[in-house]
Amino acid sequence: MEHKHHINSMSHEQEQVNQISKRRRAREAGAREDELSDADALALYLKQISSYPLLTPEEEHWIGGEIQRIKLRLRELSSLPEEQRAHHFEEERRLDQRLRELKNRMITANLRLVVSIAKKYQHRGLSLLDLIDEGNIGLIEAVERFDYTKGCRFSTYGTWWIRQAIVKSLADKSRVIRIPIHMLNTIKNVFMLSKELAQELGRDPTEEELSRYTGLPDRRVAEIMQVSQETASLDITVDEENMTTLGDLVSDDEDQGPFEKVFHRYLHDVLLEALGDLSERERNVISLRFGLNGEGPLTLEETGKLLGITRERVRQIQEKALAKLREMGFIKDFHHYT
Repeated sequence: MEHKHHINSMSHEQEQVNQISKRRRAREAGAREDELSDADALALYLKQISSYPLLTPEEEHWIGGEIQRIKLRLRELSSLPEEQRAHHFEEERRLDQRLRELKNRMITANLRLVVSIAKKYQHRGLSLLDLIDEGNIGLIEAVERFDYTKGCRFSTYGTWWIRQAIVKSLADKSRVIRIPIHMLNTIKNVFMLSKELAQELGRDPTEEELSRYTGLPDRRVAEIMQVSQETASLDITVDEENMTTLGDLVSDDEDQGPFEKVFHRYLHDVLLEALGDLSERERNVISLRFGLNGEGPLTLEETGKLLGITRERVRQIQEKALAKLREMGFIKDFHHYT
């Protein structure tokens, strides 16, 4: 199949991909942006990317194969002795250029995918422009890692990397109040008192009542209650054989009132913190299986397909990661607090 007419120089398109990044850096540096408002820039960007043609499955397969072939040849050339490599300078230059063009073709064909995903994360602390910017970073990473031989459409594979980049950015930048782990005892005490008061009062206690009974300032209780607006699902099945759930590991099955939701969100955040001690592959498996990237959990089969490994290998990595969390005392500690 002839695809060369689809692959032209992408320097102009790459500049458009980088446009949002440049604007964000300018904002962070305090630069003035008199030329375009954010709304104008977004409208222009959306108009530009709408003109880029999408890829058919066959085109994705072909481009993926070309990228792998070129990478292999470049590795071969880079391993040559210097005196031999010098004779292949022109070939190496052409291959580098071709590789950039192919990657950019894949990137520009999926910029609309980034926008559609970024829109789902609006009003959480970052502008849509910044969300798109972060999503584009995830898209570039996905293109670098994509293996067409696994039989997965790029949109399926890329979606996960785009979401990961956006969610990570939100976690890093948009949380106004982030309670550190050393405050866990305070969280636990307020949580337990909230449950006791709910039993006595027959309703969830107010922030003022919690402040009065705990001795904490009203503002501190309000901060704890406002840690996050979203909760983690604790009914995620993490063992398809015996139906073990995340809730079995870190919480009971009681209905959650307002404070319970805040507390369980805190457990979710601490789990994310704990993942920092795992390997990259372990983090990816746990994030996908537990739905920690802001989307629903995946099965062993789905996780394996996305990561390019077998179902059994996913199970092994998951068990190893959970064992590490137990060794760190993470899971044991949270049984105390719920």
